[in-house]
Amino acid sequence: MTIRALLTAPLLAAAAQTFAAAGALPKNIQQQLPPGYEVLSTAQGQLDDDQFDDFLVVIRRKNEEAQARKAQAPARPLLIFTRSPDGSYQLARRNDHVVLKSDEGGQCDPFEDGDEGLVIKDHYFTVQNSVACGQHWSWYITFKYAPKLHDWVFHKAISESWVMNPSQDPNADALIPGGNSVKSGKNKPVLLFEKYRNEDMH
Repeated sequence: MTIRALLTAPLLAAAAQTFAAAGALPKNIQQQLPPGYEVLSTAQGQLDDDQFDDFLVVIRRKNEEAQARKAQAPARPLLIFTRSPDGSYQLARRNDHVVLKSDEGGQCDPFEDGDEGLVIKDHYFTVQNSVACGQHWSWYITFKYAPKLHDWVFHKAISESWVMNPSQDPNADALIPGGNSVKSGKNKPVLLFEKYRNEDMH
């Protein structure tokens, strides 16, 4: 089993439904999105220890492409919305660094071109960044809910890459594993979701 399968199999077995349109979001959440942004991706599932479904929402600037052409692409914030007993949703946390920018994947968009994007399972959630043009790599970043902190903390980051197969065998696979790494938050200082930065993984 590949490193990717080890991480995603338990999650995908009961993965939360992922939506691509803002219309799938409750109106209460749509009203809290910052002006000038649009929804890129969402997922629904239980993110904390109550019995209500919550939402992950990735947003991007409406003029993202224009900004990327002029300078550096803008960040794509990942928002956590939790549901209250009265049915309303509150913005619980925000991180602008988990989802890679549109120009951080070489020839590909590292979030939109991925397979799963967002997955929620049993108070854990995973964000996938990956590319499959020019370079081939996937990066899975997982966070879990910590009841004592009433917050989400870094759990694990798994990356793997593939390279062109130098074999001359016509039946050989075009790509072969190029390397992988696993970084765990276990037995380390707690890293809160809002404090996470990609450079922490290097």
